[in-house]
Amino acid sequence: MKTVKNIIFYLCLPLLILGFGQADAAIPPDQLISADLKALFADPPSVKGYPYQELFKEAAQRYKLPLPYLLAVARGESFFDPNAVSSKGAIGLMQVMPATAGDYGVKKEKLFDPAENIDTGAHLLSDLNIRLKDPYLALAAYYCGAGGVDIDNFTIRDDCNEYVHYIHSHLKKILKKAGQNLPDSAVREKHFVLTVFDNFLDAESFVKFLSKKLPLIQFEIFRKEAALKDHNRYQYQIMAAGNGGKTKGEICAMVEKASGFSFCAGKGE
Repeated sequence: MKTVKNIIFYLCLPLLILGFGQADAAIPPDQLISADLKALFADPPSVKGYPYQELFKEAAQRYKLPLPYLLAVARGESFFDPNAVSSKGAIGLMQVMPATAGDYGVKKEKLFDPAENIDTGAHLLSDLNIRLKDPYLALAAYYCGAGGVDIDNFTIRDDCNEYVHYIHSHLKKILKKAGQNLPDSAVREKHFVLTVFDNFLDAESFVKFLSKKLPLIQFEIFRKEAALKDHNRYQYQIMAAGNGGKTKGEICAMVEKASGFSFCAGKGE
């Protein structure tokens, strides 16, 4: 059997505006994702069942952003963990950097407060969207800052583009549940790591394959920083959880049978 081995803008506008115009970027936004985001801003659907939903809803209204847009960022950045801290120091639900929070008058320790964190992240996203006049570029800049977005040529750096694809995958999960008028149960399930990919598109293709083969198993992609020997980079964890109380071992066996790949040690867990 084969084995596979394998997440400061507004108050510094003069410098940042220059930076946006001079970014080393060459990839235009994906047209389908761009259309999805513009449609979302034009007619945002109602969603329910998310952690801290009232706080997200209030922030979305305050900063004139679609609620699913904010939820997708939080889902992809922290999977709604208010205590998440990245190796670079980003904190909380929206993974806000302390320096950025300081620009909005928010102290580092306050970023562990869900209300402060959501408000700061939403405020930043709103400022980016106002300045860049495009929700796709705003998402890219939320991750990359000025250096990843070229507003003159309407292009973005490759890693920034991958980030938008990643957040869009979480948005699709949210919109699918909205269309079914169902809460997003995946955020409350206990997932385990099945395998890891270095490239998001590879991870997404594999999840699509598994989801067709095993529709009763929940598969998620979660971006995680990996500390390598000489640098840190993001990898994409394939997470799995079963409906009906299936154990990790049972899920691993089902995935192995469906895919031909063996992932899990300790299948009796």
